[in-house]
Amino acid sequence: MEKATKPWLVRHDIPPSKWTAFARKLSKYTIYGCMLLLPANTFEGPEWESIQPYLRDDSLEELYTLIAKYLKTTVIAINKPIPPHQEDSEDENVLRAPTNFTPVYGDFGPTSCSAPPTEEDFDAAFWVSAKQNAIRQTWSPRWTMFSRGNISEKARLLTLPSVVKVVEEGRLESGCAVVDLYCGVGYFSFSYVKAGITKVLGWDLNPWSIEGLRRGAIANKWGVTVFRDGETDLEDVVKNDEQLLVFNETNELAPERISKMRALLPPIRHINCGMLPSSRSALKLAAMIIDPRHDGWVHVHENFLISEIDQKAEETRKELQSLVSDQRGKDVRVELEYVSWLKSYAPGIEHCVLDILVAATDPA
Repeated sequence: MEKATKPWLVRHDIPPSKWTAFARKLSKYTIYGCMLLLPANTFEGPEWESIQPYLRDDSLEELYTLIAKYLKTTVIAINKPIPPHQEDSEDENVLRAPTNFTPVYGDFGPTSCSAPPTEEDFDAAFWVSAKQNAIRQTWSPRWTMFSRGNISEKARLLTLPSVVKVVEEGRLESGCAVVDLYCGVGYFSFSYVKAGITKVLGWDLNPWSIEGLRRGAIANKWGVTVFRDGETDLEDVVKNDEQLLVFNETNELAPERISKMRALLPPIRHINCGMLPSSRSALKLAAMIIDPRHDGWVHVHENFLISEIDQKAEETRKELQSLVSDQRGKDVRVELEYVSWLKSYAPGIEHCVLDILVAATDPA
């Protein structure tokens, strides 16, 4: 980055004393393939304001061209947090659409698409890939989010003892299955497949996320089938060797879907509930889906005040225990096995993952 920016600094006669702080911001970039992302606050604050008097109208375009040349990228954007609400509305941004994403250099594809998007929209879009933990993931940054902060959780799942246990037991029986209720572009779904899970079933409302998952699965040489528009012919697909079955629909339909194919599926031993700021709404779905014949695990992602983590984790465990017991018509042992502190979400708030064991009540 220094090689890219120094000629620009000299050409605009910007004093080094004014440049230093701004250069620190630029140095916090991220590269995925041919895409470079600058921090959200790059062109804000006193560091930026102090150098503006030295710039011309075309100065930033010149800077982007130099950055792209020296860092061997073709597109540049400013990466901003996913907004909690839809643009110009108080409605929740349930698709986790990156409406604040700001392309500044290069071709990121069309700025609009059909609703829902067509194959032509998918083909015309700009796609990028990243490799984490030897797993390739693909997404279209204009249309869907990618969270690099989840990399440690993706890695944890690969060797998590409860995951290893169900894979080993599945090899001796009829396999094992996982349900990912918020699969996105395959963040955690892919880790389960890599770990050896026989079938992973995923749900997501965003068609762009599902298409990214499909492309990523193909890049990893995994079989994948996508169900859209209420398709229900599942039997042949469930019976084949494809590791990923993904549904572009609300996860509220997951229990009904699974009930129709339960006899064809391996036991569902793990359920991933990965929605922030809270996955509590998915606990009832997890209670309905998890296999009662085997021990199973529910992984619940939550944002907690650090001072309340223990209290909130226990409240979540109790709620899941109540839901599972109601579902099965008997008391069920539900234990909080571990609380993983994944990353800081905001000052005083931690993104945690709760590993909760749900004991078998109807042993196979």
